Amino acid sequence: MPGSGFDVDPSVLKSQGGEFAKIGGDFAVAAATLKDTLAALEGDEPPWGADTIGGPFDVVYQPVKDGMNDSMESLAERLKGIGSKLQQTGANYEKTEEIVTMTYTAGS
Repeated sequence: MPGSGFDVDPSVLKSQGGEFAKIGGDFAVAAATLKDTLAALEGDEPPWGADTIGGPFDVVYQPVKDGMNDSMESLAERLKGIGSKLQQTGANYEKTEEIVTMTYTAGS
């Protein structure tokens, strides 16, 4: 129904913000582990070689791998950012509620 308002639980915003930040951190660790593992497997020479099959594979694989690495790092940072923003929103909402309550109480 229009105009009926909404319910906000600042503690949930702050709590879930912490979860998003943790997920972002965990994802960053997993992405770094994958990147390091792939680098170790590739070594100085790609394991698929540079022959008629390996050469074309490498042409396709390298840009995809590089894009994936960049995207995973970006996603981890964005998840952490969402967490931070949710926590800040919860804190701001609490402050706003306190100010409104104090203003309303002072005006009574």
